[in-house]
Amino acid sequence: MLCRRAEADPNICGRKLKRKGICAHEFCVFFANELFQKCIEDSGFMGFIPEDIRCTIEWAEEKVRTRQEQGDLSQERLAGA
Repeated sequence: MLCRRAEADPNICGRKLKRKGICAHEFCVFFANELFQKCIEDSGFMGFIPEDIRCTIEWAEEKVRTRQEQGDLSQERLAGA
C-alpha cells in the first residue's frame, strides 16, 4: 500500500484497487509525489506504469525508515543530555 493504510476510508483515499500485483488507493496514486501517468488509462494501473508505482512505494518506505531512525537518534540524544 502506498499510504500504508490498507483499511483507509474510501471517502478519503478513494477505492482500493488491485492490479498487476499492486494494491493502492485511487487518490493515493494520483497524489503521490513524483508519480506521473505515462500511458493510456486502459493500460497499466489507471495510466500509471506498475514499476513506477512499485518504486514510489519503496521510496516512501525508505523515507519512513529514515525518519524512524532519526527519531530514535533524537531520543537517544535527549536521554544523554
